Amino acid sequence: MLPERSELLIRNAYLVPFDADVPEGEADVLVRGGKIADIGHDLIPRGVEVLDAKGSLLLPGFVDTHWHLWNSLLRGTVGDAPGHDYFSVKRGLAPHFEKDDFYWSARFALAEAVQNGITTVHNWDHNVRDADDVDANLNAQLDSGLRGRFSYGPRDSFANDQVMDLPGLDAARERWSAERLDGRIHFGVALRGPYRTSTELAGIEWRAARERGLPITMHCDRCLREADCRSCGLTRLEDEGLLGSDVQIVHAVHASPEDVAAMARSGATVSVSPLSEMRTMGFPRVTEFIEAGVLTSLSIDTLAMPASADMLGTIRALVSSEHARTGRATLTPRIALEMATIRAARDLRIDDVTGSVTPGKRADLILIDASHPSMLPAGDPVESLVYNGSSDAIHTVICDGRILQRSGRLVQASAREAVTTANERRDALVARARAAGTWDGV
Repeated sequence: MLPERSELLIRNAYLVPFDADVPEGEADVLVRGGKIADIGHDLIPRGVEVLDAKGSLLLPGFVDTHWHLWNSLLRGTVGDAPGHDYFSVKRGLAPHFEKDDFYWSARFALAEAVQNGITTVHNWDHNVRDADDVDANLNAQLDSGLRGRFSYGPRDSFANDQVMDLPGLDAARERWSAERLDGRIHFGVALRGPYRTSTELAGIEWRAARERGLPITMHCDRCLREADCRSCGLTRLEDEGLLGSDVQIVHAVHASPEDVAAMARSGATVSVSPLSEMRTMGFPRVTEFIEAGVLTSLSIDTLAMPASADMLGTIRALVSSEHARTGRATLTPRIALEMATIRAARDLRIDDVTGSVTPGKRADLILIDASHPSMLPAGDPVESLVYNGSSDAIHTVICDGRILQRSGRLVQASAREAVTTANERRDALVARARAAGTWDGV
């Protein structure tokens, strides 16, 4: 069950609002009806719970812009041993996911998201098999209490000469109205593009998405670690009329200057996943994207790789690697935090709803203990948070006015269940794959 929305006065928090019209500094925040009703000093509303936030930083909840929730149960099975790489494990286990696996895999990831202050998740589903899978994913997102996008894609290892299941997409959108989605989840499409399919097929899927007014997202990781790769081929997408402000490109670690310029001209955005990219692809080109004016956001990608939902750790790794890679300080701590808040909300086209602490926006908020050892001795709050802060310091997480974490503990029993049963569910999945002869890993 979802917690009830709280009527709440957050008293004396230090605001880091990411809104130029809201001053940074100590203030009160009033939450009513799931939204930020007022920001000020010495507010005295009646009939609300008062939360003393003296000594806490208050930020908008983090916004993830690309996360494969469905394969979170592969964590612990993917590793460095032969045959245990991500793609081998995914190919071996993906066919054996049952409906409940999709639900609980997503719930597990979303519980970890809450613990790390992430209140919006872009569920990038590249293993949609049927209506039950869609329903399991959307129910998981709704039951978690979080906000997000569900990007409908083809099933894992789907034939590259076949058009994705567009009738299934239409049926899902008809079945899941905006009202049923509680105003928190919206649809997008995850397309393969002309490097994974034919140009003709990519055009069919692109046109279908645009006829439906759906935002498009596409992986651009075709080179992986090829030493001689010097381009993502995004100029080709521009030439074919596929790039546009409705397109989010994911990864693009091999983007050439021409690719970056094509994205800037078209208004396309980019989502980078620093931990998985540095592990398997190369270094994110964040400095180049920012300097060219390309809207750039952050994502977790997957829990199956050697990564976690630790957004603060992801930000810290990115800032350090960018400074080492370029020798330039284009990526400041504040910009890096914006990439996980207001810039990410713009990427998902929901910056009118979330991404900043702004009166009238929905109450997606996190409170961070400024006296936590990782934040001491204290310096500039933003720099301290990016360079030193730990997710353990996030004690309260609110999404859409519902308190999902209080005093560092997940509020929902179902979220705690998703964590405590993860081993059991992963083991059952592996056992089914072994019985079918598609997985012989240890």
